[in-house]
Amino acid sequence: MTDYDCPLCSNGYEERTDLRIHLEVNHRKSAIVSQFVEATTDSAVGTDDPVLEGDRPAPRL
Repeated sequence: MTDYDCPLCSNGYEERTDLRIHLEVNHRKSAIVSQFVEATTDSAVGTDDPVLEGDRPAPRL
């Protein structure tokens, strides 16, 4: 029996450390972030986000 399942591919691991290594090695950060955002937000995301409403100028170098 596995105690920890990968939320992206459903592989099972007995140790939390093994799951962490699996996530770090086998999944891209962008995929992990996308799954996290989808799981923790509703479908109306972005409609009232002040950062997304207007363009901000690029910082001067």
